[in-house]
Amino acid sequence: MNREAIRLPLLECASSTWYTSPSDHRCPHDAWVEAINISEPASGERQEKRSLEIRIRVLGAYHDGIIEITYKRVDEYHLQASVGAAGHGDWLRDEVEDCGESILHTIALENGKIQIKAMEAEYRWIPLAGRSMVE
Repeated sequence: MNREAIRLPLLECASSTWYTSPSDHRCPHDAWVEAINISEPASGERQEKRSLEIRIRVLGAYHDGIIEITYKRVDEYHLQASVGAAGHGDWLRDEVEDCGESILHTIALENGKIQIKAMEAEYRWIPLAGRSMVE
């Protein structure tokens, strides 16, 4: 088990064995959503050059690390949550598709679904200090 923080392109992670192995602490399966942040970074003299950026932060299934996925230059996104559900529930599965110039990431949650199409997507694993890691 890698106890070091990592930062990789999401497309590279999705093709890695550890990413799809629920026994690996860095795998998002069974993780819990902590936050979904949507921002609109701007530049230019009048802040007229705008883009969309989305960051998803989840607590890993073993509660010993945080996974952050940051999507830059977002073209399209869809968020769906079940009415009456308490939270998003577990991260059940996801699919990362290479769409040429962009990446399509579809995440199935116990109580919803997230779909994001972006030009860039980065995965980050942040181990939580002081937490025991059962392997």
